[in-house]
Amino acid sequence: MTLPTRARLALLAVLSLPSLFLTLGSLPSAFAADSPISAQVQTAPLQRGELLHTLRAYAVVQVPASQTQAITFQHAMQVQTVAVHVGQAVRKGAVLATLHSDASTALAYSQAQTAVSFAQGELGRMTALKAQQLATQAQVDAARKALTDAQAQLHSLQQQGAGQAATRVLAPQDGIVLAVSAAPGDLLATGSPLLQLGRSGSLQALAGVPPEDAPRLQPGQAVRLTSVFDPAQHWQGTIRSVGAAINPKTQRLDVQIALPAQAGLPPAGASVQADMVLGRWRGWVVPRDAVLQDERGAFVFQDDHGKALRIPVQIAIESGLQTGITGALNPAMPLVVAGNYELRPGMALRVMGAQR
Repeated sequence: MTLPTRARLALLAVLSLPSLFLTLGSLPSAFAADSPISAQVQTAPLQRGELLHTLRAYAVVQVPASQTQAITFQHAMQVQTVAVHVGQAVRKGAVLATLHSDASTALAYSQAQTAVSFAQGELGRMTALKAQQLATQAQVDAARKALTDAQAQLHSLQQQGAGQAATRVLAPQDGIVLAVSAAPGDLLATGSPLLQLGRSGSLQALAGVPPEDAPRLQPGQAVRLTSVFDPAQHWQGTIRSVGAAINPKTQRLDVQIALPAQAGLPPAGASVQADMVLGRWRGWVVPRDAVLQDERGAFVFQDDHGKALRIPVQIAIESGLQTGITGALNPAMPLVVAGNYELRPGMALRVMGAQR
């Protein structure tokens, strides 16, 4: 290449630079004009509705104290066998245990038999002496009374099981064995419980609630009970009573919840979740994800003719996946329910699946 040719090429390059710079300088403004900042969102109509203000507590299934019976004895007994265990359901007349009298009771029974035999002989002797006019009628009457008293004492011991080789303890009613207090070989003192039986069909759940919520609960109110281990299992109960004094163990008020007499109820001692309705709230009901929060508080976005409009709101109630809110909302503007985390006030909206 000759020198003049190189010079011509260099001159052409220099003359082309201004037009190149003008072309490059115009690209950003054209790009900005054609592609404004926007966000893809989903919207839904703003709707009013009703939410339940629900109190959730945890409860234990039990038999109320008024429906339990302690099996006791009026004299000392020794346990031979125990035929039931805690939690077992029993029918009326079922054998619960077998016992026999202890040594002291056996001695008392033997003495009662001897007293009856002696009283019978004494009455016969006094009657014979009276016939011979060697005893008075008062002496005969005293002997007869002594015999009556001895027979009553013997009968009482027999009623208590004394004198029998073994005493079978039978269930007085259909029920549930709540406690077993003795084992084979144990000696039961007079009045000591052998076991505790709860009446069938009398189960209740005992829950603890905060004192401030108790005034909004009333006897007869429905309660939904759910198994803590299997949410698919649930039962309907009713409030039987609301305590008026703080339980010192839980620092809450006790709520007794009656369970219906039906099959498939949770067993005594089971833990359940109790949901009780404290009230109903009516107003704007929106999906929980539609409500955002920052240092200025809670807010939502509405679609103001394709622009994001921030509306401050107050959260009134939360229930599951829904939230009840109050604020200066415009019912004519759709609510942004998805994609709102990227929004800034005034940002352009690209609405997918808008419901207007």
